[in-house]
Amino acid sequence: MYAKIFWTLSAATLATSALFAVTGTYTPMVGVVLGFWAFGLIFMGMISVLPSTIGHHTPAVPDKAGPNRLEAVMGSTSQAIRNIGSDLAASSAVGVSKAKLH
Repeated sequence: MYAKIFWTLSAATLATSALFAVTGTYTPMVGVVLGFWAFGLIFMGMISVLPSTIGHHTPAVPDKAGPNRLEAVMGSTSQAIRNIGSDLAASSAVGVSKAKLH
């Protein structure tokens, strides 16, 4: 979506610039205004268009359908919360060595 907006604005900017040049009304002030506009378009491209163009698109994960979706999420979340205490208390989780005193 952003790429379509970006290319549409770029084409409109070029068309406007060409229209000013053909009609002879391309003054230095018009050049400054179009320069600021082009500067904004460049950074719009870097900020919004490039990440969506070259980024990795993860495949869509289908949601669980049905009325029990909330119960399924809450059940797995509460089970994970219950497991936190036993995971933290497990002695094999963190290896602690005794200090050597000389």
